[in-house]
Amino acid sequence: MNTDSAVVEFREAGGGNVWEIEVVVDGRVSGHIYDGNGTYRYFEGPHNDITWSFAEPDLERLKARIRTTVLAERLLGPRSAV
Repeated sequence: MNTDSAVVEFREAGGGNVWEIEVVVDGRVSGHIYDGNGTYRYFEGPHNDITWSFAEPDLERLKARIRTTVLAERLLGPRSAV
């Protein structure tokens, strides 16, 4: 169990017609947020553009949920599939 806190940053990225925010944890890209017609979706993993983990209509609420999840995983370990 790691008791250190994580530094979570959100950086606007993308180019062309795609709007995205990179989710950066401790200096490494760990996922992306995309706007899906009024609902923001978080795609966990640096290369995952297919399966989203969380969705919220409010961007700030989604960011808070991502921060909470990252911290919980840091303290308790990664989630496991049921």
